[in-house]
Amino acid sequence: MSLPDSPLDKSSSERIVYTIAFTNFAMPFMFSGASVALPAMSRDLIMGGATLGLFETLYLGTVAALILPAGRLADAGDKNSFFLLGITGFTLATLGLGLSQSVPPVLLARIFQGLSAALVGATNMAILAESVPRNRLGRAMGLNIGAVYVGLSAGPFVAGMVTTFMGWRWMYLISALFSLGATLLAGSGLNWQWRRPKLIFDWPGTLLSASGLILLIAGSATLAQSPMGWVIVTAGILALIWFVRVEKESPSPLVSVDALQSRPILIRALTVQLLTYAGAFGTSFLFSLYLQEVWNWTPDKAGWMLMVSPVLMASLAPFAGRLADRIRPQLLAASGVSLIFIGTIAAWQMPRFESPALLVFSLAMHGIGFALFSSPNMTVIMSHAPRKHTAMTSALSAQMRTLGMVFSMMLITVFLVYHLGSAGLTGKMAVPGLLKIMNSALGLISILALLALLTAWRDGGSKNEKQPPTPSS
Repeated sequence: MSLPDSPLDKSSSERIVYTIAFTNFAMPFMFSGASVALPAMSRDLIMGGATLGLFETLYLGTVAALILPAGRLADAGDKNSFFLLGITGFTLATLGLGLSQSVPPVLLARIFQGLSAALVGATNMAILAESVPRNRLGRAMGLNIGAVYVGLSAGPFVAGMVTTFMGWRWMYLISALFSLGATLLAGSGLNWQWRRPKLIFDWPGTLLSASGLILLIAGSATLAQSPMGWVIVTAGILALIWFVRVEKESPSPLVSVDALQSRPILIRALTVQLLTYAGAFGTSFLFSLYLQEVWNWTPDKAGWMLMVSPVLMASLAPFAGRLADRIRPQLLAASGVSLIFIGTIAAWQMPRFESPALLVFSLAMHGIGFALFSSPNMTVIMSHAPRKHTAMTSALSAQMRTLGMVFSMMLITVFLVYHLGSAGLTGKMAVPGLLKIMNSALGLISILALLALLTAWRDGGSKNEKQPPTPSS
């Protein structure tokens, strides 16, 4: 493996694991809770539809644009310092959201949240990979990914209660308290010492990567409003292709293409990350519409049903991580992708059978599948990371996850526009249109899930794992 056993003693590495796990709970807790508090916040601050879209797009775009540069800087500097800076900034930005009295400070705080999340996302798994011995890395990954799912599960429930009885501001203030706790733990639990990164910064690669991803996300958000969305998406794709070509010739690239090309297992694990999220992420969005518009369920009833997946993920991810220390993580990850594929196929059949049992089955397959997939696949990724580029690899993994989510929602948006047009979920054609969207979008998403399955089993079914190049590469 590229990463040797950690030089830290067991108690020190355990402290780092739990410090980062608490951070990985606090941030998703805020993310998932914010969606519940958003309607109340929008009424109070008089946020229009465009502003509501900006609230999400600004965060996602900032993370996507800055996570690779953050990873490059962290590799050249001190990862612990960048992690601490990120969680501190996230705490202040979340506090700012809770105290904001108008729309501009809200949007500015959202940008700073994205910047801070990019710093954390580029370093958290890299710190784990460098601090935890190889024979306990799966357990550490499982615990941390389980913490993410606990945050995702608890956020909507707590936010609903807090927003109803105390107001939307308290959702952000309570989230800021959790983030403050994570900041204090990181300050005391991590051995950090700021040093200025010494490198020739790749400005052309940074600009191409950032502009390509922002164009892709912005184009996806405007597909429903104008044909110009397709032009913007195409420009984003071309910019990302150009980015890869520039990186091959850069003396100090954001992404070391040569290091990746010498590690086929790492490339396939990153590809599986991209395809799996592209082939599953949009199903929960479609289920939310389906339950409320077709079955006429109330939002809270639909929300409780959709918690099946994250609760299973949170419960089983630590177990899958420990199991990845005992058996080949590629095998576990491939098994998880298989269950995700089955869950997506089941979702595709929902408009035909309209069965609550089939709905629960699909959600359960996704929940168990992602639990088996996430931490073992991350173990594979970080175990095969080039030693000099662990933060870059952590950032690239988060980037693949984000791109998969964006691509999944792009497909759904295309069919929303085609079948519903400007009418939206109103009028007598809303339900028939939504059923057509379910059939068309989930059919294509199932193909992406199948590609993820075939790619995952290429390594999962192989008994001989090729060792990566020497750590010095």
